[in-house]
Amino acid sequence: METTRRGQWLTDSLLVAVYLALIASVVPYLREYHTATVSTGIGSPGNWILPPGEVLVNTTYRADGWQRSLPALCTIILLPLFRRRPLVFAAVTSVAQVYVGSVYAPGDARYALLIAVDMCLASIALAWRRRTSVKAALLILAGGITAVAAFPPGASDLMPTHVVVITLMTMVSWLLGSSTRERRAGVVRQRADAAAQAVAHERLRIARELHDMIAHSIGIIAIQAGMGNRVIGTQPVEAQKALRAIEETSRDTLSQLRRTLTALRQGENTDTPTDPAPGLADLDKLVASTKHAGVLAIVEQIGMPRPLPGEIDLAAYRIIQESVTNVVRHSGARTCRVRVEFQESAVAITVADDGHGVLGSGGTGFGLVGMRERVSLVHGTFSAGPRVGGGFLVSATLPVPGGFETTYTSSTIAQNSDTGPDSDTGPDTDRTLDSDRPRDTDRSLPGARPAPDPNPAVTP
Repeated sequence: METTRRGQWLTDSLLVAVYLALIASVVPYLREYHTATVSTGIGSPGNWILPPGEVLVNTTYRADGWQRSLPALCTIILLPLFRRRPLVFAAVTSVAQVYVGSVYAPGDARYALLIAVDMCLASIALAWRRRTSVKAALLILAGGITAVAAFPPGASDLMPTHVVVITLMTMVSWLLGSSTRERRAGVVRQRADAAAQAVAHERLRIARELHDMIAHSIGIIAIQAGMGNRVIGTQPVEAQKALRAIEETSRDTLSQLRRTLTALRQGENTDTPTDPAPGLADLDKLVASTKHAGVLAIVEQIGMPRPLPGEIDLAAYRIIQESVTNVVRHSGARTCRVRVEFQESAVAITVADDGHGVLGSGGTGFGLVGMRERVSLVHGTFSAGPRVGGGFLVSATLPVPGGFETTYTSSTIAQNSDTGPDSDTGPDTDRTLDSDRPRDTDRSLPGARPAPDPNPAVTP
């Protein structure tokens, strides 16, 4: 490491020496030359503008346009230097400006050098901290003002104008680099904040999902285990039913946990199959498990059931699951009523019981907080609190995007149009009213699977 630093210092010193040597070789071409001539008189006798015998002094420069731009081009040699040592670069270029001005070089040569240095200053302000870039700007500004003040180009009465122009050019260059640096730093901070917020949202989503999944299952298992323990000696059949309910609930919970963990590790194994997320179609299983825990959940569906977007379907199921779990664990009620209303642009859910309340009137548990968060994520409305006359009521309205319903309707029409004249269903069959169809099939939830233990409490 020490050898590397020493080598960099030697390289930078060599660059500075080469740069100053080139400036010294270019400066003689920028020197101004004075020629004196004797005037023969300008004007007329008695009214001479310039009387005869006066000496005229003319200032000339031998350098052409290419030679006047050489000091600015020599700055390229110091480009590796301002990346590593911006203050050394600023000091060396300040000395070069004073040296070029010491021969009263023409103004275009001076400003060309100043523009090249200011461009490098903008890069310094972009790459380095503000304190370092400000010091470099002050060094460059001091060199430019000193060169103009000590060796003014042209008439001396223009010196204040040159000072103002040099100051403005240096300030603008520094501001361009510094503002660009701040803007880039702001973009980086925004990206970092967005990433941290995404991580926080994902952690909250996982915590909410695990809570809804485990709290319900553990509550059912605890109640069944307690009941089985009490009746195992006197009612072996009831104890066997309790153990069977514990087994089914545990297996279902393990399946959901496996699906959640697989989704979290999808980057490691993307080919692992996953089961669909639970939705309103799984209410039969939820009601059956609740019945085993000693609470009869009566489900009422209003309106025509239809497929819902995945996040709406999952949120609706989790809200009902958490509400029913609270009834089982806290309310002491024997029954609860679940109402699912399919509206035109929303699905409304209410869960009511006649117990002694859930978590008090304030609702300080994580269950209610999780339900509020789920509803908030889909831009719905949520309320929970004691009912008039006793019990507890949970109400949520989840909006359904209009585009989803339109897409589903269009796809359904397209599928129905595939049944041509050769189909078994004739015109009369297509016009069959809903009242003529069996209620236990067409009025069920979309995509519902036959429950292993049908619950007569679930009514359409």
